[in-house]
Amino acid sequence: MERTVKVFVIPADRAPGGPPEPARELVVKARSTDAAREAALLRLVDDGYRVRSLSCGPKGLVTYVEETR
Repeated sequence: MERTVKVFVIPADRAPGGPPEPARELVVKARSTDAAREAALLRLVDDGYRVRSLSCGPKGLVTYVEETR
């Protein structure tokens, strides 16, 4: 089953308290919500992001990540 993940990226050069970039969508395939969380974490880390939070929302997963320098 495909799950949609909304990814909000916090730029490395962002001013303290500044907003993240607009959300982009990431699609992961998984059999359960727990497996989707794990797949999303692995993919985001592989893409070079530091995951700040990952939660389940009513319409899918939502995550905030930081760009690594």
